[in-house]
Amino acid sequence: MRVLIAPLAAIVLGGSAPPVHAQTEWDLKQAFEGRFAVVKMDMPASHLGVDLYPDRQPSVDFRLYSARVREFGVALRPGDRIMITTVRVKKKNIEFQLGGGGYGVLGDDSGSVYVPDENKSRREKDLEKWIKDERDPERRRRMQRELDDLRRDRERENRKRDAEERDLAARKQSEIASKRLDAGSRFNLWFDEFRLASRVPTPREMQLMLAQFIDFEEGPAARPDMRTEAPPPAPRGDLSRVSELRRGMSMTDVHGMLGDPTRNKAGKQGELTTVTEWYEDGDRVTEVVYVGNVIVRFSTASK
Repeated sequence: MRVLIAPLAAIVLGGSAPPVHAQTEWDLKQAFEGRFAVVKMDMPASHLGVDLYPDRQPSVDFRLYSARVREFGVALRPGDRIMITTVRVKKKNIEFQLGGGGYGVLGDDSGSVYVPDENKSRREKDLEKWIKDERDPERRRRMQRELDDLRRDRERENRKRDAEERDLAARKQSEIASKRLDAGSRFNLWFDEFRLASRVPTPREMQLMLAQFIDFEEGPAARPDMRTEAPPPAPRGDLSRVSELRRGMSMTDVHGMLGDPTRNKAGKQGELTTVTEWYEDGDRVTEVVYVGNVIVRFSTASK
C-alpha cells in the first residue's frame, strides 16, 4: 500500500497570523477525544504506531512504517471507523491515539512464559555426597544406580516442562496477536526541539496535518467545508445492510441499521468486557462483537 503525501508546507505553526489564544493539551483533548475518525491507511498493531513529521517531506518514513506493519500486523485498515481516545502533548511529540493507542503500553502482557525446572532433590544431593565417601564397592554401586535413576527421572521431567513452556509460549503469542488487533494504533507527530514548548498546534492545524491519513467526523475541530447535510435515516431492521458494518461503529448505530439482534451474550476477553450479538437472516448468521459498545470484530457465515 502506498499513501500519497501532499505538501504540508502550508501548515506553519509559527506563522504570521497569531492564534486567538495560546493552545494547550487541554484544548486538543476537548477538540478531538471522543470523536470518531475513519483511517485511510493500514495502521500497525502496536503502540509504536506511525511516526509523522509535519515539517518534512515526505512526512512519513515508509521504511520504518513497513517494518512495523510486518512485525506487528495491522490493527486498523482503510475505511475502519475508530474513536480518538487520547491526545497527549509531550516534550517533542504529540500522541494521537486511536481506539486505545495500540498494544504494548505499560500493563499489557509481554508474552513471557516461565516454567521452572525440576531441581535436584535432597536425596539426589545426599547420594552425590555419600558416593564420594563410600568405601564399600557394592554399596557404592547401589547408590550410583539409585542416583542415575533419580537423574533420569529429573531430566525426563525437565524435558516435559520445556515442552510445556514452548506450548504455553506459543499460545500466549497467539493470544497477544489477537489482542493487538483490538487495541487500536496511533500517530506520533514529531516536531523540532522547543517547538511544542513555545506553541502547541491548534485543533485546525492538527486536523490539517492528519488529513492525509484520516477523515474526521463532525466535531469541535471540523472544518466548515466538511459539513454536509445528513442523509435521511435508513429504515430500522434492514438486515440486507450487513455489508455496511465497519469496525468502530457504535452499538446504537448497528441497532438503528439492523434492528434488534436475535440473541446476545456478555463475555470477557482478558481484562475487557465484551458483548456478542447475532443476527439471523435466512440461512446466514452475522456475529458482531463489541468492546465498550463499539464494534471490534464481525463476521457472517452460513448456519
